[in-house]
Amino acid sequence: MKSTSERVYLDLQTDFAFKKCFGEEWAMRAFLNAILGEDYEPIQSVKFENVETPPDSPDGKGVTFDLRCTTEDGTDIIIEMQNYSQRLFKTRSNYYLCRLMNKHLKEGFNWNGEEDIPRLLGIFILGKPIKGIDKLVTRTEEFDIDDQIEFWDRMRKYFISLPHLKDDRNKKWTRKEAWINVIKNLGNMIEVDERVYEVADEALLALIEKAKISALTPQEYAIFEAEMKRIGEAGSAECYGYDRGLEDGKKQGLDTTIKLLYESGMAIKEISERLQMSEEQVSSIVQ
Repeated sequence: MKSTSERVYLDLQTDFAFKKCFGEEWAMRAFLNAILGEDYEPIQSVKFENVETPPDSPDGKGVTFDLRCTTEDGTDIIIEMQNYSQRLFKTRSNYYLCRLMNKHLKEGFNWNGEEDIPRLLGIFILGKPIKGIDKLVTRTEEFDIDDQIEFWDRMRKYFISLPHLKDDRNKKWTRKEAWINVIKNLGNMIEVDERVYEVADEALLALIEKAKISALTPQEYAIFEAEMKRIGEAGSAECYGYDRGLEDGKKQGLDTTIKLLYESGMAIKEISERLQMSEEQVSSIVQ
């Protein structure tokens, strides 16, 4: 894994970069259209309803986007998108969508009306292999077992397995594959793969520019550097699909980064939230 100083682009598998690059409407809308374009009309608008760490994440890792979208034909879609996976993730993914449905119903739903609930989609970006998911994008929904026809069209899950992105130099990528390639590989690129430019839309090109490390503020760079150091520590790397490893001096480097953020005027509470550490941990380092 490259050190932060050797990188040209942010690693989009990190929480900081994922939030920064996909936390704007234009970027999220373009990504969703690339992933969902085979199944739905183009998404016209995206509203961010919530951005949080998955509530059952044991180590405070991962990012969850709750989105409310409208397609060009007026279809309402509620989406939960995550960049984090855990054990028994197929079960967890069903739980996440059922929780999302329950939240919508509690907001007010007319059980006696003609209109059904909006479509509920889960988009889960997986940095490591999961048993039974053996292709780049796996789509699931509820089917009649005997007739193999769609039984209920309100809930669907998309599992994007980054390890299954094949690097076939003779194959031209689709727009979907170009987006997924950038998510998986941008952090290790010195120059963007030319095949990305062949099919990239304007939003993907803009996202690549946004992901340049040279465009970060000093404070943003310190946050990204701290997260990359934490990823290299035992116990956190597996969450992103990186190889585990503990390098000498990384703990010292993280402490230095925290002190620099504190000296720049950032409050302990904000440092702890951004670096996903407890306030007690941060306080013990800066004091």
